[in-house]
Amino acid sequence: MVNSVQELLSSYTIYIMAPTARDDESQEKIPPRPVEKRAALVRKVRYCNMLPDIPFDLKSICYSFDKSRFIQYKTTSLERSYKFEILADNDLGVKIDLINKDKYTVDHNVKMESADEEILEEDILALQDSKRSQHHAKSVSWLKRTEYISTEQTRFQPQTIEKVEAKVGFSIKKNFKEETLYMDRDSQMKAIEKTFKDNKKPIEKHYSKPNVYAVETLNVFPDFKNWRYPCAQVIFDSDPAPKGQPIPAQTEEMSQAMIRGVMDENGEQFVAYFLPSKETVVKRCEDAVNNRPYDDDYEYEYKMAREYDWNIKSKSSKGYEENYFLTIRPDGVFYNELETKVRLCKRRQKIGVQSSSTNTKLIVRHVPINEEDFSLHKFREQQLQQYDEEEEANAEETAKKAAAKKSAKEMATKNKNYSGDDSKKRI
Repeated sequence: MVNSVQELLSSYTIYIMAPTARDDESQEKIPPRPVEKRAALVRKVRYCNMLPDIPFDLKSICYSFDKSRFIQYKTTSLERSYKFEILADNDLGVKIDLINKDKYTVDHNVKMESADEEILEEDILALQDSKRSQHHAKSVSWLKRTEYISTEQTRFQPQTIEKVEAKVGFSIKKNFKEETLYMDRDSQMKAIEKTFKDNKKPIEKHYSKPNVYAVETLNVFPDFKNWRYPCAQVIFDSDPAPKGQPIPAQTEEMSQAMIRGVMDENGEQFVAYFLPSKETVVKRCEDAVNNRPYDDDYEYEYKMAREYDWNIKSKSSKGYEENYFLTIRPDGVFYNELETKVRLCKRRQKIGVQSSSTNTKLIVRHVPINEEDFSLHKFREQQLQQYDEEEEANAEETAKKAAAKKSAKEMATKNKNYSGDDSKKRI
């Protein structure tokens, strides 16, 4: 049996083949599964550029800057010489005559139609019954007014109706009481004429305080005596009075003090505050006793006490408000104009630089008034008088020429400071 099996196997040849790969063509192409795009949110986001509502009422703010500070627009000759066409509508049923302007003159003798008179007549404010409003305005102790939440500081503000104006015009109506506000032209003219009549009535008592009455009545006039001299208000950052002296002596020295613009050795400008010496104080007292403003042959000596940096505002400065001051005299009250306002701050000394206020002196010799100063004084006096336009133009031109001559003269003879014990300045 074994031999038969071996014989059988020997008669057959067994071939073992390596595995073969399938062709691509025979394989079925499986399409890729699409990836599902899922949004993170259920609804698509919509973006918009809308501003939120304003959380407070609109307010008008004062714009303190110049509107044209970032632009300097200048018209060209092409723009100035361009002639614009005049287009007149011809389909409005009105024939416009651009040549004869007298065609449209109004004849005041023609009587107006009644319908037009009703439209053009002025509103007459009738006296309203204010009994009901008085009941509503009455403050009751057991009632509390509604408080609204707001951004304003209302905690420390008064809450009573007398101090808070809850209604627009409530305080004005309360002051007028039973008087009606004049709205038409005739009532306004009568009210203006009434002010001239009321001005002639003597005022002896206070309008709202019955216990306050007038002790003395003085007339108010322009200061004809000193109007020719330009006045300035000088504000110090601290008290410039000399220390270590009684108050009467300090007041006497400060009444005779002088302020001058000077320049140091480095070319820096500052304002010097000079106080009179003891000899000058005695001499000024003698001048006051003898009723003379100054002595022509005497040199008044002043010594520098302080140095200041300045900030000046005048009538030519932008945004400067007109200011006046009053002077009370036995014959009345007189007002004068403040043309200049000067604010002085103490000057800081540099390290290693010695102050010149300890050894700088000012020698003043009074001289007669010259032509330039006289013309300037004359121009200022003419401001209080009524004169023609030609006289005003001539006076203004003369004053400008005098001011130009004076400034040129001041530039030529500019003040010089010298450091030293005996350094002096002559004016």
